[in-house]
Amino acid sequence: MMVTSKLAAKAAAAILTIVSASAMAQTFPSKPIRIVAPYVPGGTVDVLSRALAVQLTEEFGQQVVVENRAGASGNIGAEYVASSEPDGHVLLVTASTVIVNPLVMKEKQPFDLQKDFTPIGMVASTPLVFVVSPQSGINTVDDFIKHAKAHPDKVNFGVGGFGSGGHLAMETFNVRAGTAIPMVIYKGSAPALADIVGGQLSAIMDPVLTTLPFVNTGRLKAIAVTGERRSALLPSVPTLGEAGVPDMDFVSWYGMWGPAGMPEAVSSRIQAALTKVLGSSQFKAWLDKQGMVAGTVTGKQFGEYVQKESRKYAQAVEQAKIEKK
Repeated sequence: MMVTSKLAAKAAAAILTIVSASAMAQTFPSKPIRIVAPYVPGGTVDVLSRALAVQLTEEFGQQVVVENRAGASGNIGAEYVASSEPDGHVLLVTASTVIVNPLVMKEKQPFDLQKDFTPIGMVASTPLVFVVSPQSGINTVDDFIKHAKAHPDKVNFGVGGFGSGGHLAMETFNVRAGTAIPMVIYKGSAPALADIVGGQLSAIMDPVLTTLPFVNTGRLKAIAVTGERRSALLPSVPTLGEAGVPDMDFVSWYGMWGPAGMPEAVSSRIQAALTKVLGSSQFKAWLDKQGMVAGTVTGKQFGEYVQKESRKYAQAVEQAKIEKK
């Protein structure tokens, strides 16, 4: 009799949970949604988040705002979201550096991306552009490699942040090309780009969004792009694979997460809204102008993609023998 009562109680609790989750999904969103961008205003994550917020506001019929919580290479904002109520009203949009940080930082990350978050979906991705100074006389990747090997004391790479996609791509380039070009680490892409234009750097790899203005005005020369295919905005520029440096499919990607424990009905609702926005011709056109490609994976598939990327970056860190800082 007691066993029957316990089973009945468990069944009732399960039904109540299902009903509660269903009711939450039907009323979601019940208040403004906050997208936390864990970097300073004006950067790629911030710009992308704000463009996304405008479209999601229309889709949800509820205000979606962006809140910048910068610091610790994006960890402060991410930790804030991880500790928020998992009702779908606080979301995280951040860059792929979120999976690199624990690989290159001595300080333990205050959260576990796999355990403390609900994967919503990839928002966008963009290749990195390998750029050099037009005054260098270098026109191809082969030119660059030959120059680096002939004059090792006169070549360097600029990196817009320790552990960034550009950093790991550069380190992997050294391994694949058989070079030993030293890295100059900056606290952001802007000063690194300024120095390569000024002649203090030999090369840098950075997203299309930041490099394209310099390429279009002739201040920098693009000799290759990372990734599996060419950029639509730089159709004449080969991939590094085409240029003879294999396995350089590094791209910067940007994803959306919610706190762990979100009801499936709510996360599915957000996934559906994100998919609709990313599939709209208006948003795709905006992404095209930024040199980005809309994401196509959501939920579990996005989570699996993130795990695959984590393994790839871990291998890159190991092969390049990058020491934690």
